Amino acid sequence: MKIKRLGKKFSFNNLNIKQKMLALYFFAFILPLVTITIILTKWINKTIMERQFALAKTSLEQTSSLLTSILTNCEQLGDTLFSTRAVQKALEYQFNSEQEVYKYYTTLSFLPDFSRSNPDVLNFIYYTENQTIIENAYFTRVTDEIKGKSWYKAAVAASGRPIWVIKNSETLDSQTLALVRALFNRTTGTLTGVLALHLDNRKIEQLVNAHKDQTIVLVDGKVAFSSRPFAFKEKLSLSTGLNIGEFKSDNILWGKDRSLTMLYGLYHEYGNSITLAQIIPHKDLESATNFVVLLCVLLMAGGSILSLSLLQIFTRYMAKRVSYLQMQINRIVQNNFELGPRLSGSDEFAEIYDALMATSNNIKTLIDEVYRHKIQREQLLARQNDIRFKMLSNQINPHFLFNSLETIRMQAIEDDNKEVAKTIKLLAKILRHNLSVSNNPVSLKAEIEAVDNYLAIQHLRFADRVKYSIDIHTDISDAVILPLLIQPLVENSFSHGLQDRKIGGLIEISIDTCNNGSVFQISIKDNGCGITKEELAKLKARLATGTVENFSSSIGMVNVNQRIKLFYGQDYGLEIESEIEKGTLVTIKIPAEFNSDGGKNV
Repeated sequence: MKIKRLGKKFSFNNLNIKQKMLALYFFAFILPLVTITIILTKWINKTIMERQFALAKTSLEQTSSLLTSILTNCEQLGDTLFSTRAVQKALEYQFNSEQEVYKYYTTLSFLPDFSRSNPDVLNFIYYTENQTIIENAYFTRVTDEIKGKSWYKAAVAASGRPIWVIKNSETLDSQTLALVRALFNRTTGTLTGVLALHLDNRKIEQLVNAHKDQTIVLVDGKVAFSSRPFAFKEKLSLSTGLNIGEFKSDNILWGKDRSLTMLYGLYHEYGNSITLAQIIPHKDLESATNFVVLLCVLLMAGGSILSLSLLQIFTRYMAKRVSYLQMQINRIVQNNFELGPRLSGSDEFAEIYDALMATSNNIKTLIDEVYRHKIQREQLLARQNDIRFKMLSNQINPHFLFNSLETIRMQAIEDDNKEVAKTIKLLAKILRHNLSVSNNPVSLKAEIEAVDNYLAIQHLRFADRVKYSIDIHTDISDAVILPLLIQPLVENSFSHGLQDRKIGGLIEISIDTCNNGSVFQISIKDNGCGITKEELAKLKARLATGTVENFSSSIGMVNVNQRIKLFYGQDYGLEIESEIEKGTLVTIKIPAEFNSDGGKNV
């Protein structure tokens, strides 16, 4: 429940415009940008690492190819020197004198040519067991010290197979890579000596030092050459014994740094191996990618800051326009319809302001109309009350009036004067009806009955001078109407239309509906003197303007028309037609309304 309330509190609809824009900026821009940057950075990092790995591998392969070529040339020279019969004879023959040795050396004048034929080989030496040989640049007698050397023992143990070893060069007094091979008497099989070919360190060191990362040449796991200072003769925890041309990479802990090691097999025969190794610390590999990552991060941060600044400016601009609209709305809420200056531009906010201005003007106009109608209605009610007082001066005590009329009626009956009694009865009904009405709609049927009573009295007064008829063409049993609309018009027809008629005066009242039964149409027609066109035009103008000039004797048509329009609306009211010497027709048009108790209410 608490989580639900918290979620509702931070609902998107509860955020203001600035917060919504920031949320949109984060989810639509920052989050995708960070995601893309992370993915792109990882991809770039992987691509650069793979490229660096490929470049390092290619460079190592080139170096391996050159070193392999050096080793192969040395092996070929070693095969030639190993199989030379003249040398083997010198190693096996027991010389009797130095002159004999020197004389035999003249037959070995080709040895310097072998040395010069391969520039990668610094020199070669035969270590011989023949103590009768005189030592020179190519022959050295074996001593007990030499026999104790590991390389010498390894050569003897190899039984004539060539092996690569790390040994000291007597000429350079330094450690070098040498190919050693034991020589045996072909007849007796006894050891006659060991051939050692020393490679030129400068060539190998030049190839190894050409790499910026530490590059090592390993012989049986021992370091022979290194591009950086290294503890020689120390056994390394690197995979050796790779076949010629075989490549292998691995991750190792080099000192304190996690490093990538690449191994390339240069030689592998009979357990003797030479391996080229290169060690690249991961921090060196990552240094190139770190720059790209930093550049991506800086670009992302710069773009984010720039876009955020623009968003802040845009949000401030939007919030200012929204705040201005909100201020104008608050003015209307406080019934202040005088709005501020229009918003500039033609965007949606300007359109909202225009709609708000139109709404404000409409409300102001509507309020003015309501006030005007209210004042008119109050004036009308005041006039009606005044008229009612003028018409019914005895309204102060209606019970006294009705009791008096009833006494007179009963006296007329006792005197057998039925006409007087009937007249008094009709008059009492009219007065009772008029005194009981209010400002609310009353039964149309009761209104017609009151008009009928009025005309009946007039007929009793004037006999054949005035006749009347009431024709009802629709069901009015439940119909309701604003009171005192018909009777004033009937009075007006009698007092003004028929005043000059000596005989044959006629008032016709007709009640019908129109517009599919939605409008009552009540007609009061007389055959009196009529109205001239000029007077008719003036009367219609008065009906249109709603001015009342004379209320001294009766409720005029203008008053009735004004009441109808105020109560039912401007679409309803009176229509008048008249011709001189033909009469006048007044038509009341009002909505057809029915008492809800009768089952219908329009």
